[in-house]
Amino acid sequence: MINTINRHVTDNNGIQHHVIIEPVLHQLTDNQLMDTGLYKLYKGGDEAETTIFEVQPIAPEIGENVQPIDDNKNPDYLGQIRFTGDSDWHYSEGFLSVYEQEQLVEFIRSANS
Repeated sequence: MINTINRHVTDNNGIQHHVIIEPVLHQLTDNQLMDTGLYKLYKGGDEAETTIFEVQPIAPEIGENVQPIDDNKNPDYLGQIRFTGDSDWHYSEGFLSVYEQEQLVEFIRSANS
């Protein structure tokens, strides 16, 4: 999966929430993008939203470049999922329930198959 996706998950109380899944990619020498197996998760808005940051970098010749907020300081950051093999994965840096994590893992796996 190389595109950012907005996906809903159901929490332990049956309430649906939108989560933006942002794959961390590696650019190969031929400019192709390769999935690294790491996915960062952010609070999402409506179904169509896949934009994480409102702030866009500004070219140095125009003005100062505003850096995006660090994930750990971003109130919308929900953590990350790292796949280390066909069936192994690890969730860190967040507070999603195991049930929510498993829904996201299942979706990412199906998107990559």
